[in-house]
Amino acid sequence: MSYLSKVRETNPLIVCYTNDVVKNFTANGLLSIGASPAMSEAPEEAKDFFKVTEGLLINIGTLTRQTGADMLEIAKQANDLGVPIVFDPVAVGASQFRKDYCQQFLNQVDVDVIKGNASEILTLVDAETTMKGTDSAANIDHVQIALKAYEKYNAAIIVTGKNDVIVQDHQIIELTNGSPLLTKITGAGCLLGAIVASFLLRQKHPNIEALIEAVSIYNIAAEHAELSLGADLPGTFLVSFINALNQVDDASYHQEIKKREVKET
Repeated sequence: MSYLSKVRETNPLIVCYTNDVVKNFTANGLLSIGASPAMSEAPEEAKDFFKVTEGLLINIGTLTRQTGADMLEIAKQANDLGVPIVFDPVAVGASQFRKDYCQQFLNQVDVDVIKGNASEILTLVDAETTMKGTDSAANIDHVQIALKAYEKYNAAIIVTGKNDVIVQDHQIIELTNGSPLLTKITGAGCLLGAIVASFLLRQKHPNIEALIEAVSIYNIAAEHAELSLGADLPGTFLVSFINALNQVDDASYHQEIKKREVKET
């Protein structure tokens, strides 16, 4: 059975501590793919949620001192109860505050997947990196950055961009599905982090095939959405994308996935 089929059969509960800009979009995207979102941000209820939670997304997009403390406490409880964590260091290179927080978080929490664009992952590897907002530099070697982050943090790494790179268990996979219209809507990358969390199905050491399928299903749905009538406009594309996440299936995945294995040099 595919991971997508398992998600749709089991409707995994995914707790999302994510940024204020994308909560509605993230929840609707998870519902469309077949998962059950819980936008819970209270450390006081984390233990109860984590009894039945299949994955946790921590996204620092609208980081403050208080939300940072709450995310850290929630993540530690997830570690104690065996809930896998996807960590999204949104715009980590934009400020020293974000850099310091991410280093503190990754020093104190065992994360299972780190997902970010090339600039964000590079910043986690090299704290001297600077960036503008959530933008990703096009001239960064995604494979080398992913490998360095994998070695440093001992976690699966997903580097997003025009092409996506996944590193897990010393395997390197490059994926080339996707739509440029994803860059025209707010929260596309944030939703991807939640989709990845939904494919973990409480596995603390995710199989690389689960990560490949999560990212590819997401990007194939974006390609389908782009073909919808009027979807060359961002607002129409957003709605079409939510619909496409609901409609994408195993056949589309197997027929349309574009991937290649990269050999480490």
